[in-house]
Amino acid sequence: MSAADLARRTTADPLLRLLSHGFSMGYRRPPDAVWRAPYAFRVSASAVPPGPPGTGPAAGTDWFGAAGHYVDVAVAPRADGMLRCASLNHPAETAELPLTGPAARAPDWAARPYAVLRSLAAAGCGRGGADLQLNAPLPEAVGLPVAEPLECAVALAVSGVHAGRGGDPPTRPQLARLLGSAVPGDDGLRRAVLFARAGHLLAPDGHTHLPLCAPDGATDACLLLLTARPTAARDADTGDATPATSTPATSTPATPTAITPPASSQATGLATAVREALRAGACSAWWPGTRPGRSVLLLVPPDRRAAVRTATAEAFRRCDLPVPRLLRINVVDAARREA
Repeated sequence: MSAADLARRTTADPLLRLLSHGFSMGYRRPPDAVWRAPYAFRVSASAVPPGPPGTGPAAGTDWFGAAGHYVDVAVAPRADGMLRCASLNHPAETAELPLTGPAARAPDWAARPYAVLRSLAAAGCGRGGADLQLNAPLPEAVGLPVAEPLECAVALAVSGVHAGRGGDPPTRPQLARLLGSAVPGDDGLRRAVLFARAGHLLAPDGHTHLPLCAPDGATDACLLLLTARPTAARDADTGDATPATSTPATSTPATPTAITPPASSQATGLATAVREALRAGACSAWWPGTRPGRSVLLLVPPDRRAAVRTATAEAFRRCDLPVPRLLRINVVDAARREA
């Protein structure tokens, strides 16, 4: 499928069609390429059954996975050294920024992609510039980090369209190193975006893969992302997020230890829901990022999925809170070019 006719392809993903149409309307030309990069997440080491000795990272090391939800980027090359950037998430804002020379002030949503592309240009790739259209469809409240997949998608897209225009594009290992030095972030999440394999978790080394399994070894367990919905009144001290001092806990049905409840009503509801999910048959629970937030990942056997959904909804109702969002997470392959 070519990027030029993606907007008119009725069998294409609607989000990709919308992105391509937005690009064509904004820049008066079709994109040369469209890339997808999966949102990524951490998996607590205690939630992963240990593999054979010598086949994985040191004990107690977190793993990483790529979720089946994507950040999308449409791109076309330029030759004047400028970056023009727009986002479906911020339709009223656009940016036109130089990739070499003194840096310009970018809108907050474009700051990290801009820093990445300036570093890429400094390394000799993509100096000619690009037109970009971005889309990150999951709301921030869901709790999956967006910075790392967006940076990877932008770097892959721009380096790809400039391939053959002044040197070979960087390899994915080279991109991983460049991104790590360009902007602060989670290198493990970036490696998951760049090197993930469907149905597998990735070690921090970026090479070792492990099938996602339940503690009993079953490979058909699924992941559910449990997210507390925002309420009209935030807790005066903690806002929408739980305190950083709270610690995630993982457990098996035999030891149903839930996440330690902090003070806010939302976080207490989340901790209560996790405890009930474990009692209903969930194998384990952990934060998807490095810090506590409004979301928890649950590893659930397929035959307990309905029971876990019911238990978490009832737990929030008992706490007089809105029913939480439960999002199915499929563990997918790394970033790829779609058109």
